[in-house]
Amino acid sequence: MTPTSLHLPIRRLALWGLASLLLAAGAPASATAHCAAGTVLAFVAHADDDLLFMNPDQQASIARDQCLHTVYLTAGDRGEGLPYTRARERGLMAAYAEMAGAANRWATDSLDVAGHHLVRHTLRAHPEVQLIMLRIPDPWLGRGWGSLTPLSRLESVAGTQVRAYAPYPERYTRAALVDLLAGLIRAQQPSVIRLMDASIAIPYTQLCWRCVGHDHPDHIASARLVIDAMRQAPGPYRAQAYLGYPSQERPANLRATQKALKTGTFLHYMANDPRYCRPQAPCSRPKGPEAAWVWRQYPIPASKPPR
Repeated sequence: MTPTSLHLPIRRLALWGLASLLLAAGAPASATAHCAAGTVLAFVAHADDDLLFMNPDQQASIARDQCLHTVYLTAGDRGEGLPYTRARERGLMAAYAEMAGAANRWATDSLDVAGHHLVRHTLRAHPEVQLIMLRIPDPWLGRGWGSLTPLSRLESVAGTQVRAYAPYPERYTRAALVDLLAGLIRAQQPSVIRLMDASIAIPYTQLCWRCVGHDHPDHIASARLVIDAMRQAPGPYRAQAYLGYPSQERPANLRATQKALKTGTFLHYMANDPRYCRPQAPCSRPKGPEAAWVWRQYPIPASKPPR
């Protein structure tokens, strides 16, 4: 249990019993959500983008008793299919349960939006915390990149369609995906929308790993799709974007206590992701660029993408 979980709002504690009873009885997760403090709707491309680039803001929303609904556009499967996708989703559940100071017990159901069915995981003790999965396939790009992912192709190449993984093998065109994201915005009525950085002008096919100023094509594509969805579903919400990979090029800006909490949360995710924590391998700290990203969070204006 993290230190922040020792100071949960008393009002939330009073809701735990009711929420648990409703979920146990099979009530829809949305029926137990209490969003008087506002709803934060976060959109990311992959499992771990939120933990690395939008935290500690994500944890702060939970501490403020806000509803926090995070939408993951891709399966993040590296071409390995659903087994790896499900492992990453288990990692997310462990991380968010840790941030909420709650038992890692979740209810999974279908969320129906704009004629599409999505997988939704709801934290039983805190039904205001939800993880919403589109599961668009996401093959490994290779060491040098320079190619289109299914999501970035969908965003940039006219006529492209993608099909999501089971249990809801939905088909998306660009317009259909934007309609879905706009439908989520209308249904959730957020006070804040979080998204990745849409402003990088480098063509997807010229992006490269660890090049200065470059980012993952899925990060950029997801942000551009969300911006189009916000144009389609305007509202009184505030939009907040976050730097992705380029944040490692800026100074570390989190306090030691923030870094410790963010690292502890990410370790809960890592323990379930076999790409981070291989069997029999030590897994006590983030390595590689993740070691830099847990020291940083860079909110930026949600600027319009270049056209």
